[in-house]
Amino acid sequence: MTMPPCTTTSRLRLLTRVGVWGSAVGGLVLPWAIMLAVDHFVRHLPLDQTWQSFRLHLFAPGYNLFLVGILTAVPFIVSALVILLHLGTAPVQAPLIARRRTLGLACASFGMLAVAGWTHVDVLIHPDAQGALAYFFLPIVLLLLLPVGYAVGRLAARVLVPPPTL
Repeated sequence: MTMPPCTTTSRLRLLTRVGVWGSAVGGLVLPWAIMLAVDHFVRHLPLDQTWQSFRLHLFAPGYNLFLVGILTAVPFIVSALVILLHLGTAPVQAPLIARRRTLGLACASFGMLAVAGWTHVDVLIHPDAQGALAYFFLPIVLLLLLPVGYAVGRLAARVLVPPPTL
């Protein structure tokens, strides 16, 4: 069963908007949310004390949680631009191309999200003198993971999304 072109177009536009804004804002907020969660659930601090500590360390020398958020957000902003340019220009007449691109971009985004989340949790749970260096290498790793995750997603899409029968 095929969908009318107007429904497919509106779904693709909505998916593109959600992907772009979710990637850009989510990449910025991810390290801060993980920091708050680790303080509350692992270190068993009350929420008000966790929030106060976060606010105090957001721009503090030696902590600078704002810089950590910006460093993590850069690859996700690049991912948002890739989503906008790649999925936003998908031809509506060929829904198979849009579905395969969507699966490729989703695989890349979830891979980046998993690696970034794991890195932040690991650095916060196991503090080390050189642990903060992970924040400087994380954007490079995430930018390298973007095309790899996209390729894996496109290969999976070839298997999972069959071409329409005529």
